[in-house]
Parts: sequence; C-alpha cells; structure tokens
Amino acid sequence: MTVRPDPTFHALEDTDVLVSARSLAEYTDMFGLNGADLEGRIVDCPGGAASAVAEICAAGGHAIAVDPQYARGAEDLRGRILADVDRSVAQKQAREVDFDWDVRGGVVGHEAIRRTAADRMLTDLAASPERYIAGALPSLPLASDSADLVLCSHLLFTYADRMDLSDHVDAIVEMARIAPEVRIYPLVDHLGNPLPELVRSVIARLKKERLASRIEPVIRPFQLAATTRLVVERMNHQRP
Repeated sequence: MTVRPDPTFHALEDTDVLVSARSLAEYTDMFGLNGADLEGRIVDCPGGAASAVAEICAAGGHAIAVDPQYARGAEDLRGRILADVDRSVAQKQAREVDFDWDVRGGVVGHEAIRRTAADRMLTDLAASPERYIAGALPSLPLASDSADLVLCSHLLFTYADRMDLSDHVDAIVEMARIAPEVRIYPLVDHLGNPLPELVRSVIARLKKERLASRIEPVIRPFQLAATTRLVVERMNHQRP
C-alpha cells in the first residue's frame, strides 16, 4: 500500500470517542469477511485498538490501520487504549440488555476479547509501526486505489450526534477513493437508535458520486439493534 508523502490529518481529540479494541473474529462477524477478502489489501479506518490488522498480517495478509489517535506518543497511546478498554467494558455491562452476551462468551469472555485484542494491537504497533498510520477522515494520507477494501467500524452513524450528512458522505467518498469497496458497521447510533432517514440520505447522496450502496444483514450481532451493515462500491467495480 502506498502512503502519500507529507500526509496531513485532523487529530481529533475527543475523550467521548472510544478507542475500541476488537478482534478479527468480531470484524469477520461485523463485516462478513471471507477468505477472498482477507487475501486482498485491507484498510481499517479508524483502526483504534483493534487487533484485526495484526491478525491479518500474522496470517500472511496485507492490512494497515489509520486513526488520528496514532499521532500520540507510544506511551500516551497505550494509556488511552487501556483506559478506553476499561471504559468500554463498563459501559456495555451497564447496558447489559442491549447486547447478546452469548455471542462474546458472556461478560467475562467479552472482557477477555477486548483486553487480548488491545494487547495484540499494541504489541504489533511496537513491532511494525508502519502498519499504523496517523490520519483522519475525510482526508486520509493514503494513495488512491492503494487498497481493495476499507472497513469502517463504529464511527459513521455511531456518532451521528456529532457528524452530519455531509460529514458521512465526505468520509465515505474519501474511503472509496482508497478502495473500490467500503463496508461500514453499524447503522445505529451509540445508544442503539436506528437512523433510517440518515442512512437513506447518505445512500442517495452517494449515488450522485457514482457510488452504489446496499444494506446487508449481520448474522451474529453483539449489539442487538445493530443487525445491518452498509456496503458501498464504485459503480464500475466488478465483484469477484
């Protein structure tokens, strides 16, 4: 994957936005990843503390993560990630009825997944820092067509109270510049509220940008309300 020289990015400092730690198994559920997907070039944006990149690369694949938090120093980033793991676990336990805990092995299993993912990401960051690029939507420091698939987890729609329609469209158009296919999950806000009007409006605006969209079911959602993902493709893109 080619990185554009002298990238610029917006370093969003917002302690209300979690730097989330998720595993590749969770990404597989959320994004419907298959073997062909994992053989391509993948960008995780925002990558947060997810271990997906580390796991994909360990299996011989090609993946990078982009996140504004990577601009922090190593120790500062580690402290933020570990604090946010604690915060995320506490928040979900406080809203126990909103989640299918069996999907993640119960409360104990869920916490173990989060901490293991964070540890694996931080270990990989120390060993292969080139895989973790500081950058933020809607202007990523990556070359056009430098990936086959971009995954966007728990940013768009999740923070719809802070991002308007144009923010969503600009972010998706930028990700579609990087790769011919973009998958976005979930399509509910951080409280689990569905956003049908926003989703419809985003799809309509993307069509004007020659981007085709479809909504796919998620088979094993952890968040009970988050049962769908948005798949966006360039109109001239032929799926394998």
